[in-house]
Amino acid sequence: MTIRNDRKLTTTQSFEEVLESVQPMISSILTSLRIYKDYDYYRQVAAIAVWKAWLKADPTKGQLSGYIYSTIKGELLNELIKEKNYVEKIATVDDETLDFLRHEFEREEYNYPQSSNFLEGLMCQFKQEERSVLYLYYVENLSDQDIANILGFSVEASKKRRQRIIKKIRNKDFEVRKKQ
Repeated sequence: MTIRNDRKLTTTQSFEEVLESVQPMISSILTSLRIYKDYDYYRQVAAIAVWKAWLKADPTKGQLSGYIYSTIKGELLNELIKEKNYVEKIATVDDETLDFLRHEFEREEYNYPQSSNFLEGLMCQFKQEERSVLYLYYVENLSDQDIANILGFSVEASKKRRQRIIKKIRNKDFEVRKKQ
């Protein structure tokens, strides 16, 4: 916990003074959490955490600097967890895969029965359990916890299976076979 000017922080100081004095602390926390992407965004999250700590601080319960430190670190960890969860739920597909799928649909001339055959051919490449995971997650919009409960395996197994399916699609490890 580095504080500029070795001054003890108090709740009587203005927020601007407190924020200025804890800038080295914020940098230290960002470094310790190995935050290197979206650095300015996380610095802003830390500044908001300082604001919250400054508003809620109770001098009778301990040093303000310790409270600010734990608040900043907690808020940054919460934000990192939110970002991780968001990235896990969003399935990004590269341009090549999208172009391949678009080309297949264009070739079928958006004719529903033929497009349906393409999707059936695509889905028949997966095992029944994989199809169930895809259906429950993307069609029924269920969480990994719900899917795990329905299919009878752990939440981590549910996440891992879904990740493997997406990886198969991305890597095109399957050959599309159309049912005629």
